[in-house]
Order: sequence, then structure tokens, then C-alpha cells
Amino acid sequence: MKNLAVIVSLLVVATVSSAAERPNILWITCEDISPYLGSYGCKEAKTPNLDRMAQQGIRYTRAYANAPVCAVARSTLLTGLHSSTVGTHQMRSQVQLPDDIPAYPKILRQAGYYCTNNRKKDYNSNFSQDPTLWDESSGKAHYKNRKEGQPFFAVFNITVTHESQLSQNRIEAYVAKKQIPATPRVNPMDITLPPYHPDLADIREDWARLHDLITLMDRMVGDRLRELDESGLADNTLVFFYSDHGGTLARAKRFIYNVGTQVPLIVRFPKKWQHLNPARPGSAVDRLVSFVDFPKTALSLCDAPIPEAMQGRVFLGPGTEPAPQSVHFYRDRMAERYDFSRAVTDGRWYYIRNFMPHRPRARDSRYGYQVQANWGAWQRHYDAGQCNEIQSQFFQPKPVVQFFDTQSDPWHVRNLAGDPKHQETLLRLEKDLDHWMIETRDIGLIPEPMFTNLVGPEKEFKTLYEYAQSDHYPVKRLLQVARNASRGLPGRLSDYLALMQDKNPIARHWGAYGVFLVRSQEAKVRASLKDMMAHDPMPANRIMAAQALGLCGDPDAAFTTLRAEAMQAKDGYVLQQAVTAFQYSHTDDRLTREDWKTFAKKKAGTGHDIDTTGFGYVQRISQDALKIWPERRRVD
Repeated sequence: MKNLAVIVSLLVVATVSSAAERPNILWITCEDISPYLGSYGCKEAKTPNLDRMAQQGIRYTRAYANAPVCAVARSTLLTGLHSSTVGTHQMRSQVQLPDDIPAYPKILRQAGYYCTNNRKKDYNSNFSQDPTLWDESSGKAHYKNRKEGQPFFAVFNITVTHESQLSQNRIEAYVAKKQIPATPRVNPMDITLPPYHPDLADIREDWARLHDLITLMDRMVGDRLRELDESGLADNTLVFFYSDHGGTLARAKRFIYNVGTQVPLIVRFPKKWQHLNPARPGSAVDRLVSFVDFPKTALSLCDAPIPEAMQGRVFLGPGTEPAPQSVHFYRDRMAERYDFSRAVTDGRWYYIRNFMPHRPRARDSRYGYQVQANWGAWQRHYDAGQCNEIQSQFFQPKPVVQFFDTQSDPWHVRNLAGDPKHQETLLRLEKDLDHWMIETRDIGLIPEPMFTNLVGPEKEFKTLYEYAQSDHYPVKRLLQVARNASRGLPGRLSDYLALMQDKNPIARHWGAYGVFLVRSQEAKVRASLKDMMAHDPMPANRIMAAQALGLCGDPDAAFTTLRAEAMQAKDGYVLQQAVTAFQYSHTDDRLTREDWKTFAKKKAGTGHDIDTTGFGYVQRISQDALKIWPERRRVD
């Protein structure tokens, strides 16, 4: 990639008007909600301020976060590049980005804007620590601190709808402060439940309390809008409202279904700037919009230079570009356990490819169970055998391909992937997704524990982005390899074994994963796995081979290797992979309490100054295992 200074010299500039007449922009964001607002037709909603804003402005009906979790989504929002392109696709990974990756606040500051962030950053990279991004970034950051006459770009993040706020102690605190009523405003029995949620009191209560928190959030939005009016700046300020991704109860946030990715997006234009409005006030706009489009659009509206590297499309103002035909999504490690899914929608049809189908959706993180009652209630109902087929899907392995008609099935519970009537549409979106993954050089194909073997301060490539942009990363071939391996077909076993001998370490990893899915009991398979365990230079591959061996007839040898890898791991993500591999190979019942305590205490880091978070997730896994020991935590 060229240096940002060179890129800016080759910029695409969208002219709004003279610099003296540039608009201010106010972004008001909330957390973890799908479009549960009155203006979007949600009958349980009480959101008068946002409903009024929608009447005064426009409401997007097909707006999306490209990832269903905060830090990954916010990285895309900051850079205008997909997180899967720059390497920030794994949650809480703190990836090192090259200096020439753009960030819209820097560009706006260089263009004369006063840029404030109040207050969450959470950019999943070293950019979270960059002091040059914002003029102010704190709980006190405010546009009122700018120079007289200086245009501003201000972000205010409202956190009261975050999933953690549904915990019992947080609800009690809101009640004590009289911010929400002592009993839910909406009778829990009047809630219309999604078909995947069983009809349980804890689930209904959490839904009702979510609507209380959304109403509280709406009041806070109203406070910000009144503050803008009272400042005398409203007639020169474009106001955006959106959520950082969908949510909030189980099977929404972190999951790549429509309920996890679709967000409310409302934009209000003052009279002075109505010419930027693509529709009449009060209109619903069905253009496809996603977070990757936001930075380019903001820069265009502010008459600032747009780096060529940005991947989105301008969706407002005179610089508006043609609407995309599809929007793309990524789901990788959301917390303790690795996963890898990609999706695409044209606004109606929604195609998902699960590259790790053996991992049930409900079992990759324990966080939801800790902060919301609905998670545990649902799991207990399932464990008791009381869930119906749709409600049970959340706890079972995923299909490799899922295909939904969002128009008739907004909750995504009826998989149409095998329906002959829809094969033409399915194949169209499948081809679209493949093309996008190749074009954007999707880093998700690389196992996370392999990152520091491929890049680092002393290596040819300092960052994942630089490696993935090079010829060393044959993304087209690796996509085909991963697609084939994720199917886990017994008839392709010889292909998977051949891949385990490949020169490319990423291909070898996918070969071992294919063998893991097949679970062959043949002696030659065990011999190949043991050879990889003994000789592959990549810890990630040795661990995957051992994970497969545990289910291919030799759990003793698998356990011995996994324990050795875990004990000697210096990289937090290698340790994380090894610890979870005990569980996926069903050898974790051989671990002692002392083993788990040792894992919990390990201070493994990647060796980089920036990214040392892997061991924190190992602590979570280990502490959870110790709570139920000697029982084992079921993860598949």
C-alpha cells in the first residue's frame, strides 16, 4: 500500500460547497440493538425522540454492521476497510496495523474539523492507543471545546443497551436511580418472542427489560438533540443515529444472522443541508448500507479527501456512488473459542458459509450466561429435552451452508439451502461471497495461532495486512481448500491427507481440520496425524492434528501432545487453541484441577508489545472448567 500522503494526493474528492460552509456532523451511537424502535414498526418500543428524528430525517431499512460484535465492527467504522482485510476480525485481538491504513478522524482533523469521541474506542488494533486520532477522546469530550467557527465531527456513544446492562445488578441499579420502572413497562407476557426462543419467564423478562433500556437510551438521545438545539448549531449539523451491531439477547449479538447484523440508521438534515437528503423527510430508504460505507460518506460530506484504499461507497451527498448489490459479513473468534463464518445478503436473501461447522453457536462463549438470565434458562430447557427443533438448533453443530429468505423469515430459522427452488439465487450469492473474499484478500482463512509465525517485528512482513496483500498469501487457492475441508466429506479423506503434506502451512491446517471432521479410524490416518504432530513447524498445525487424533482412535497420544503444547506455549493464542482442543478432542476429562490452574495462571503473550490478550481468554476457559470440575464443559 502506498503511504497515506501519496494516497491522499490521488484522492477522490466529493465537493459539498466551500470550506466555510461545511456541515458539522454528530454521530449518536448506541450498543447491541437491532431496529427495535417505534419508527421501524416494533410494537413494544417506546422511542419518541428517535421516532421524531426519523420523521424529520430518513430511516434506512437495510443498514448493517459488517460484524455482529463491537470491536470488529468499530474497526471497519474507523478505517473504511473490512476488518477481514486488515486483520482485525478476531474479537479483542489488538492487531498491529501499518501506519498507512487510513482512519477518518485523522483525515477530518487535517481538513480542519474538530473531532471528538465520547467515549468508547475499542478499535481492535493499535489504533485504540493512537493519540492523534481525535482532538478529544474521553467521557468529557465535546464539540463545545472547539475553536470559534471551527466545524466539528462528534461521536457520542450511549452504552445503556449493552448486553451487560441486562444483568440483575445493573437492572436493580437503574431502578434505584428511577431511570427505568420497578416493573417492566411492557408486560413480559405481551412480548412477541422470536421462534428460536422458548417461552420461558426469564426470556420474557429479559426482553421486557431490554425495551426499558431502549426507552432510557431514547431519552439520552433526546438529551443530546436538545443540547444541540440549545447550542444554536442544529441548523448546520447533520445528525446520524445507529447501533454498533444487532442484539441483544442470546443468538443475536455475535451471531451472523440478520438479527445480529441489521442495525437502525436514521439521518437528519437541517433545512440548510436538505439538498444532501436523498429522499423526503420521513421517508424510508431501502438502499443497502453497511459500516464500511460510513467513513467515505463522512469524508465526502465534509469535503475531505477520501483515500483510495477505503472499500465502501459514499451513500449521501453529491459524491454519492452507485448502491452496492450486496453487503458482506464476517464472524470469527467472538470470545474464548475460534470460529469462522462469512455471509452475504442482497437485502432479502441471506447466504452464510460456516467454515467451522462442528462448533455449535451457543457454546463458544460463556459471557452471555454470566450477564443475562435468558442464556441459562434456554440451555437448561434444551438440556432437559424440552426445546423444539428450531429452538434446539442453537446448541447443535451448524450446517456448512445456510440460506434464508429474510422477507418471509426475518429471524432466520428456516434453512433453504437444500430447497431446489432457490438454487439459482443461492449459487448467485455463493459466487458473490467467494469473489468478495478473494478480492478483499480475506485474512480469516489464516488460523489465528499462526499469525505470529507469519508476521512480526523481525519478519519480512510486519503486519497481517502486509502479508495478506503479498504473493505469499494465495487467497484464491486457500479459499477453495478451506471450502472443501469444511465439508468434512469421507470421500475426500485422501485429499485432506494430501493437504497435510502441502508446502503452505495454512493449507496443511485445513487438511488436518478436514480429517478432524471425518473422524476416520484408519491406521494410516493416525500415522499421518502423528507425523504432523511430530514434524510440522507450526504449533497451530500440531495442535489441530492432535485434536483430530483424539477422535480418530488415539486419545492418549492426542492428550500427551496437547498437554505438551499447552505447557510450552509462549503465544497466548497458541495456548488458547491448545486448551480448547482438549475440549473438542474430548480429552479434557484427563486434565487435573492442577492442570487447569496452571493454564489459568500462564502469562502467555504473543511477544509483541501490542497483542497480549490471548491468555486472558485462557483464564476464562480455565476458570469456567474449574467451576464444574470434574465434570467437563460440553462445547460441541
